[in-house]
Amino acid sequence: MQEIKPGIFYEDSYPGPTIGAVLLPRGMIFIDAPLRPEDGHRWKTTLLNRSQGTIHKIVVCLDDHPDRTIGARSLDCPIVSHKDAARALKDPSGMYRGQESSAHWERYPDNTGLQWMVPDITFSNKIEFHWSDEPVLMEHHPGPRQGSSWLILPEQKVLFIGDAVVVKGPPFLDNAHLPTWIDTLDELLKAKYKDYALISGRGGPIEIDQVKELKKTFRKIHRRVDKLASRKAAVADVAELADKYMDEFSFEKRDRDFFLQRLQQGLSQYYQKNYLPNSDESP
Repeated sequence: MQEIKPGIFYEDSYPGPTIGAVLLPRGMIFIDAPLRPEDGHRWKTTLLNRSQGTIHKIVVCLDDHPDRTIGARSLDCPIVSHKDAARALKDPSGMYRGQESSAHWERYPDNTGLQWMVPDITFSNKIEFHWSDEPVLMEHHPGPRQGSSWLILPEQKVLFIGDAVVVKGPPFLDNAHLPTWIDTLDELLKAKYKDYALISGRGGPIEIDQVKELKKTFRKIHRRVDKLASRKAAVADVAELADKYMDEFSFEKRDRDFFLQRLQQGLSQYYQKNYLPNSDESP
């Protein structure tokens, strides 16, 4: 567990996403959840010991991806998400293997029997938590998924951005919309966030240059997919782009096949959902 600012933490040693927590005078905010229930219980106990047993607790899920939501119930407190994330979570069909190829949760088949998570509290644009003198904000910033959000601490200048920028491997494109995602990255590059600590949900602290590089990569991918769509290309042709763009992302050499499959699946699903919405063609 790493402390970013007093009372603000992130943890990236558990399987699944990089998670976080904020300890406030009148409560505790968990940011996403460990993938495995046993890790969730351990994470909760660690933070309760730090907080001297605070009563009020809540978990915010920065989107509906199974990696960050499957284990949310293990934290045993109300769950908050954007309304579009909640809508997706009410349909458990997305849980089945193959819908999120090469996600971390797929490496832990025991998790498939866990109780399906539905948020207790939802919001449209922004929700504020008043458990200290300064509010903590949760804002809607789509692109990676329709219900993606950020958790913002304006006073401490810390920003948890979920999957807006992925450090380890290529991002998940299955449920993305690249033009919207590029707009979200533009928002992140605004001067008002210049002095913020940016915490990725897939790798922890990032630098602003990584935001700029991802934006460039997305523009290249978007232009190429648009060009293929204008030629009425097959889904398989779009999936073949994955090998071309793998070098745009950072990963261990031993994980190349795992991440290549993620990008192939993501490009295939992205193309079908955004360019062939009425097609039954499979990747």
